Amino acid sequence: MESRVNYTVVGVFVLILASALIAFAFWLGKYNQDDGNYHRYRVYIKESVSGLAPEAAVKFHGVDVGMVESIKINPRNSEEVELTLKIKKETPIKTDSSAVLKFYGITGLAFIEIVGGSKDAPLLTTGANAIATIPTSPSLITRLDESLSKVAAKLSVTLDHADQLFSDQNVQNVAQTLDHLRSLTAQIDAYQVQVKQLLAQSLVLETNATESMASMKEAAVSVKTSSGNFNTLMQTKMSTTLESLNATSDESHALIRKLEASLDRGDYDVRAIVTPASSELSDLIDQTRSLTNEMELTLRNLRESPSDLLFKKSTPKPGPGE
Repeated sequence: MESRVNYTVVGVFVLILASALIAFAFWLGKYNQDDGNYHRYRVYIKESVSGLAPEAAVKFHGVDVGMVESIKINPRNSEEVELTLKIKKETPIKTDSSAVLKFYGITGLAFIEIVGGSKDAPLLTTGANAIATIPTSPSLITRLDESLSKVAAKLSVTLDHADQLFSDQNVQNVAQTLDHLRSLTAQIDAYQVQVKQLLAQSLVLETNATESMASMKEAAVSVKTSSGNFNTLMQTKMSTTLESLNATSDESHALIRKLEASLDRGDYDVRAIVTPASSELSDLIDQTRSLTNEMELTLRNLRESPSDLLFKKSTPKPGPGE
């Protein structure tokens, strides 16, 4: 009876072991088959990979495309962490793609996100002998840390300047300035009545100035009208005078012709008659020339300064012989 039991146990053990070996063989075959559907890439990260573990997910625009196969320190650069990524072959990893370390919410678990990659960029080729390297971009935490460090540095400088600005000496100076402003305000309040009076006087002066300007405009119009009237009067008088001169000239010519006729007949003693007549004629011509010069000077002065008719601002220029 005992022999039968031992044989039964041995037989069951052999069957279990054979089944395990068959399952292990199938598993190995499946592993090798799955391994042929993946490409491997290297990623070098200079920041901390805390929260990232082997077999962590690798995502491409949020889609699971592989996993992190290994994590270790780069033996050629101790400042970098070397990651080996196992990514499906059909994943379009481009030459301008980059790997970013990201985290699941607030759990602290990390994964690798493949971002970028334009449509026209060539694929990043990799092989068993030469594994391609995917460039990295700083994670959000790294960017925040750098930004916060810069902000903290600027805030520190600002606080130092604020300390200098609000020093005891500056506070005392500001207090003195406020006291001076308070005194100045009190003085300004005391001068409000005078300021109001000055404003009222300014308004009166402005009104008077406006009225004066209007009066000056009216005076200018009057001067212009008077000048026109005087010009008309002078032109009329000049025309009358010129007509008189013409008549006198005609009479002189007639007298000269009569004298010439009498002289031709021998009626007069030429020397006795011509001497006083020539003297008188010479005086008449001189007076006529002087009168003509005076009239021309008067017209020229009125043309240059018509306001002299009323205000007598300009001094007439002396004429020839004056």
